[in-house]
Amino acid sequence: MSSKKGGREGELLRVATHLFREKGYHNTSMQDLASALDIQKASLYHYIESKEELLFRILDYGSRLLRDRVEEVRATDLPPAEKLRLALENHAISIMENIDLFSVFLNEYRNLSPPRRQQILEVRRQYEQAMMEILEEGIASGDFRSVDVKMAVKGLLGMLNWTHQWFSPDGPLPPHMIAATLVDLALYGVMARRQTCGEKSSRT
Repeated sequence: MSSKKGGREGELLRVATHLFREKGYHNTSMQDLASALDIQKASLYHYIESKEELLFRILDYGSRLLRDRVEEVRATDLPPAEKLRLALENHAISIMENIDLFSVFLNEYRNLSPPRRQQILEVRRQYEQAMMEILEEGIASGDFRSVDVKMAVKGLLGMLNWTHQWFSPDGPLPPHMIAATLVDLALYGVMARRQTCGEKSSRT
């Protein structure tokens, strides 16, 4: 992105992201985008070649944002359990702090043409692979029980992804508090620790 176009292109991406979330990709026209930006429709093509290119750029930004953040966590010297918690909290916070972006990211990628969709899915695969490696590290160290890491990552991320459906910036709790609660539930569930036979007999 050139410095000359940067400001206007950034505004276009922000407006498009919001409209794609509110109206859906297919229901948002180029005229809708132009009207929201208060420019002529023809002027849009000074910044983008097509509406699909605009969607691709939004999704590419979102996928790389998640991947780069988890890569930073994976590269630390933290214990696996702390890495996993931090990576999951970053995921949830990223969604809640960029609710328009990740609503589009999670719902509209299928509207890309196959080559562009594959580019987005490849970055997503890299992201999930980094998460799986954190889990594998914890299993190897004995911090985590042996699980199917691919299924575990998809389950954990699926739970956190749903925040884009219900989170409100005007709600009573900030993203970091909600993220901490959700990650705690994702990692430990809601069951109270069960008493062992020894613990029960000691109380009789």
